[in-house]
Amino acid sequence: MNVLVCAACGRRLSPPLRLLPELPERPPRDGRKLPDGSRHAPSTVPQGMYSVDPEPSGAPFVPHPDPDWMGAAVPGTVVLDPDGPGCLMSAGPRDTWVVHPEDTRGYLAPNDAVEDFGCCGPPGRQGPNFVCPGCGAAVATLFADCSGPYETHFLPDAVRTVPA
Repeated sequence: MNVLVCAACGRRLSPPLRLLPELPERPPRDGRKLPDGSRHAPSTVPQGMYSVDPEPSGAPFVPHPDPDWMGAAVPGTVVLDPDGPGCLMSAGPRDTWVVHPEDTRGYLAPNDAVEDFGCCGPPGRQGPNFVCPGCGAAVATLFADCSGPYETHFLPDAVRTVPA
């Protein structure tokens, strides 16, 4: 078991978590309203666990070289290119640490510099939307809109693990 801590100041950013050998398949969004009123998909990672996502995650986004490509810029979400044909793809960091969003509750602070609004929650398209409450360093992006996955991605250079 490990805890995630801020690489800049050492503040604890998660409860004890167990590393999964690989990122589970992202569950499909079923569209049902949850008790909190949201309609996001089930979480990719179970509570109490974390995993590494080898794919690019989040901002910045760049045009895909193939204008007919309709892949996911944000996991599970297509983002249309506002300046041309086709879609955008993520050019964000690889190897982000993915956790269940409930495992970050009370450990992170919102990034007031990021305006990231979806219809049911933050879609994670504007860059890291959470900071370390100790030093203010950008540390994570919450993906929680109904159009995509329900997961929090920690930036690999902004956090480190320590034994619980």
